[in-house]
Amino acid sequence: MMFLKRTAAAILGGAILCSGAAFAANVNTVSAEQPVADTAVSTDATAQETPAVLAERNLYYGRITEITRDEQTGAVTSLLMESEKYGAYVFHLDESTLLLDSGAGIRTTADKLAVGDGIYVFHSPIATMSIPPQSFAEAIVTNIPQDAGCAMLHTVEAVKENEDGSVTVTTDRGGLQLTIAKDAVYGDFNGRQIMGADDLRVGTRIFAWYNTVAESSPAQATTNHVAVAPAKAQDSMTISVDGTALDVTAKIENGTLMVPASAAGKALGLTASYEKTAEGEKVTLKNDKTTMVMDIGSDSYLVEGDMVLSYGAATVIENGVTWMPAQALADLAQADLSLATGAVAFTTAK
Repeated sequence: MMFLKRTAAAILGGAILCSGAAFAANVNTVSAEQPVADTAVSTDATAQETPAVLAERNLYYGRITEITRDEQTGAVTSLLMESEKYGAYVFHLDESTLLLDSGAGIRTTADKLAVGDGIYVFHSPIATMSIPPQSFAEAIVTNIPQDAGCAMLHTVEAVKENEDGSVTVTTDRGGLQLTIAKDAVYGDFNGRQIMGADDLRVGTRIFAWYNTVAESSPAQATTNHVAVAPAKAQDSMTISVDGTALDVTAKIENGTLMVPASAAGKALGLTASYEKTAEGEKVTLKNDKTTMVMDIGSDSYLVEGDMVLSYGAATVIENGVTWMPAQALADLAQADLSLATGAVAFTTAK
């Protein structure tokens, strides 16, 4: 994506309800996606077959039968769930667990959960071998009436702008292409009021509302309502440029995919320079077409001296390494950016 206009999109609003139909159509459930390992268990007998690629997350639907809280803070720490189809399960929560009220289309909190609630839990495919099994809840979706499409959680792996103004997001390990309409309602999971397609950065997670999924390879779906959530923290992700692996790694920190500016920039044909002034530290990246100046510690990216962009995270220097948002680097180098299992890839138009 090339320096998308950082303009206002739409205000998150409108009650869009949900149903179990979308759940059955397009999300991996607690089944053969579970790994065969001494720390994993499945509620489905077919799990004895080791999958070629482990699902990023699984989806469980059931009702809360017991809520455990921290004795000192009162914070919800785990949920005991029951499901007629998927059996009993224990899900652990912490401050990183996302909670969404799907009917209202807004963020909610764990203190609003109650015994008897029917909820969706997007959880790690890794589970204990205990009875019932236990896993970590990445996200919980509440308020799911049965007459419309429910919010589903996906990670943005690649973004493509379409001629009609829509945007197509690749997700689910490349298994789903989700087209977001030009006039879609964008909302920020954390409450920002103005969002748009340029907030769909690689690594970001989104909740999307849709009813049907076309049975193709990859599967296809269309939505006009998404809520953008922070990327999930991850370390030591490999980086490649046009298929060549680099000897540095990427990470997702504070919700943004970050890469080493100098090493990754050099592989993309950019040169880097550092300057310390009375006003602060600056790093400049440039090629024969464009120059980007980054203020260390600020989410401010000055392009060609007159266009200031924001990428959701500041450029920082840690142990002598300058880290910058991967999308900023991709835009400067005019490269496509994509995310696979633990791997970040830049692809240039050679």
